[in-house]
Amino acid sequence: MTTAPAPAKTSAPVTYLTKAVGGGLFVLFWAIAIVLWVLVGQFDDAGLRGFVADAGIVFAAVGTAAPFLATTRSLTIALGWGAVALGLFALADLGQLTVIVYLLRMFVPLVAILAPVNKFVNGYRVFV
Repeated sequence: MTTAPAPAKTSAPVTYLTKAVGGGLFVLFWAIAIVLWVLVGQFDDAGLRGFVADAGIVFAAVGTAAPFLATTRSLTIALGWGAVALGLFALADLGQLTVIVYLLRMFVPLVAILAPVNKFVNGYRVFV
């Protein structure tokens, strides 16, 4: 019987986020979200107003999850999904796809809330 050799490790070393970085990102992203929500009334187009408000939701969601992310890799994944959410919000808001907008308005904060809840309940990380 022959056995295959163990695969070589190709992953980069893990860089952990400190609590100060997580807290700073929380404050920064929530500040951006609040500024966006304040600026919503300055736009005339309904689609653009919706997108600016929804962009605030994305920044608030990533900011909420940031203190509970353990590594820079998980932070990068969370920021990547935030960028995907911004793109989907742009398509849905500016394309007037109301059902998709409301689906995203419920789904994006839900994923952000799962990060702290699952870390406290069983140590499972949403953004691995």
